Amino acid sequence: MEIKKVRSIGIKWIFVIIISSILIYDFLSFLSISNKPNNFPQERGGVIIVLTGGPNRIEEGYKLLEGDYGKKLFIAGVNPIVRESELIKIINPNNLLNRNLIFNCCIFYESKSHNTKTNAIESFKWLNKNEHDKILLVTSSEHMPRSLYEFKKNAPEIKIEPWIVKINSNISLINFKYTKKIFTEYAKLCLTRLKYLFRGS
Repeated sequence: MEIKKVRSIGIKWIFVIIISSILIYDFLSFLSISNKPNNFPQERGGVIIVLTGGPNRIEEGYKLLEGDYGKKLFIAGVNPIVRESELIKIINPNNLLNRNLIFNCCIFYESKSHNTKTNAIESFKWLNKNEHDKILLVTSSEHMPRSLYEFKKNAPEIKIEPWIVKINSNISLINFKYTKKIFTEYAKLCLTRLKYLFRGS
């Protein structure tokens, strides 16, 4: 009986170690994606897609458009209560003529999506309708892994280049707010994977 008990405890510990190792490796992969340095796309001419929900994302997307790193800028998940005039002010606070012209010709947005999954779905609809298959995906560092996962699930035909919005270069895991945000996003990513696993898609 004692030998069986020892074996049972040993098997449980091996199982715990294996699961812990997988989770640690997965979390490190998450951090690797979150902290990956931005690379300007080798092939220009795609669409810059900005996912709303964090500071400086729209401004960063516009800078990329202005730098000719995309033909068009598509903003996903604009709050329905936000008017177009307010959106223009974010991009063009000084009411410059050239920025107004760029907004009218090359900037598009949608207000139907309300989370990362629907961001991906609505973006894919717009990309398909306008016959685009390459994007530069703009969002925050901690949000990028889940965003990439949702886009790969809901827009599998699209070639994606990530572009992380840098908020503060001094941020590290020592910072409590940042650490909380990182672990919250990692938990959301794990939950998202489980949802797709059990739904079979």
